[in-house]
Amino acid sequence: VCIGMWLKGAGGVAIVVHYLDWLAVKHVNESLELVCTALDCPSEATFTWKSLGDISVGGVMKSNQTTSHKMYSHIRTEHGKTVVCQVDCGGLKEQRTTIIEVYSFPSDPVISRTNNLTLMCTFPSVYTSEFFNLQWVLGDNVLKDEEITFDAYKGVQNVSSEYTMSDKYLGKNITCRGVLNLRGRPEGQKVRSFTAHNTTVKVGERLELRCDADGQSDLTWRKLGKSEVLSRGKVTVIENVTWSDAGMYECEASTKLLSLQAKVGVTVQGPPNLPKFRLSSAGNPRAGDYVTITCDSDSVLPVELTISGASLNQVEKHSSSISINIPSIQLKDSGLYFCDAKNELGSKRSSINITYLHCVCPTPPKVTLSWNMNSTVLVYPSAQVMEAQNITVHCSTVSFPPASIILMREADGFQEFRSTNGTFHLFNLKSEDMGTYIVNFTNELGYEVQTFELIKAPPRNSTVLVYPSAQVMEAQNITVHCSTVSFPPASIILMREADGFQEFRSTNGTFHLFNLKSEDMGTYIVNFTNELGYEVQTFELIKGK
Repeated sequence: VCIGMWLKGAGGVAIVVHYLDWLAVKHVNESLELVCTALDCPSEATFTWKSLGDISVGGVMKSNQTTSHKMYSHIRTEHGKTVVCQVDCGGLKEQRTTIIEVYSFPSDPVISRTNNLTLMCTFPSVYTSEFFNLQWVLGDNVLKDEEITFDAYKGVQNVSSEYTMSDKYLGKNITCRGVLNLRGRPEGQKVRSFTAHNTTVKVGERLELRCDADGQSDLTWRKLGKSEVLSRGKVTVIENVTWSDAGMYECEASTKLLSLQAKVGVTVQGPPNLPKFRLSSAGNPRAGDYVTITCDSDSVLPVELTISGASLNQVEKHSSSISINIPSIQLKDSGLYFCDAKNELGSKRSSINITYLHCVCPTPPKVTLSWNMNSTVLVYPSAQVMEAQNITVHCSTVSFPPASIILMREADGFQEFRSTNGTFHLFNLKSEDMGTYIVNFTNELGYEVQTFELIKAPPRNSTVLVYPSAQVMEAQNITVHCSTVSFPPASIILMREADGFQEFRSTNGTFHLFNLKSEDMGTYIVNFTNELGYEVQTFELIKGK
């Protein structure tokens, strides 16, 4: 576009002043050249560049007899203004203006996950003289809309927004979209967006993420927020998913000339966490106290909580927290209370014993009768047991008359064990013997209840020993001895990190590697796994000199 004005000088000489365009829209760090031309000037033209208000416009100026150039090698945000070119032709003056609009919108946003339900979207290095619109979108539905303005003195900045999803959006593909509102910018370059692709997996399941790319690309998997590489190649696998595996994963496809990334969000679902009891009173309540019993449980999926026990009718609530009130606690309110947390993938139960404190002093006063107090339960050698182990449960209390002591196991009804001295011997324990045990101390004046858990253990304290050494010679044989502490017993897998994972299995944790070559050197991984978890140890085989 050529904008010009004719001026009549002495002797009827015509003068034209013009620009190439009245509006220049440029991205930060791009170059810009403005041209101001005076035609048919009777004498050498004098050019002056300035902004409205006579403020310097920066850049480099080059002029000759009829034309002046204002050049910017790297546009910055402060160059965004109205620029004036003044021409003096032997006393005849004229000026023309152009508007420089500066923006920065270099790349698509990055979406990360701060927890299972909250996404963070960040647009790097954004700037506009008008405003920036950031939206969270699911299909055609705008979930959240923010309008952001910028200060030219602060320059470009990263723009971030958080969005916390409701449960119904778990596993859905949510898009973060940015719209740069700026006159003169091509329509196809005003919008950038990125969709958080999600996959949902259950605790304990096998997760396989696949990435495909055209051409001869090197593929690398990482979990965002961590620097180490998960795997190289099209597929990354997590054999036994845990809660900590939730988050955003990135596949990078790279060649010598180009690097591209794609991301996927992983949502982990499972049974609710073990519910936790809270009492409004510190210690055991006394007769007439106002007592509130609260139970909480975390769950990714909607959870239903139920409180039951003692004289209480069962109370249910579809929420992560439930409370019951006992306005004036009495003897009938003493006893064991249960909280059950349930979602579509499973359930967990916790218990709490509420002891009502009340002293009964019958006549004659020389004899003091008391119901059970200060009861203790000790498990030897530990409540964390191994397969076929024997344990002793020692129970004691202070009461008169002496209390009867009953040990009960909470499994498909209550299985009872009785002892005259409060000592119980449990032999050759199996997986089915794990669970909650209840000890009931009872005399004619009342009772007290204590509970304990017998639990199995995930692999821990794992060790890996290489004989005779991890520094090996050509054609040498070695033995790798692996051991761990766990119940149920752990499976032990030896893997070599090379072109995928080559696996070796052993029933006793001992691996014999024969006739080792140079290509057998590298990192080896030992995975100890049972149904409760896993532990990983690594070692390096290096070539000896």
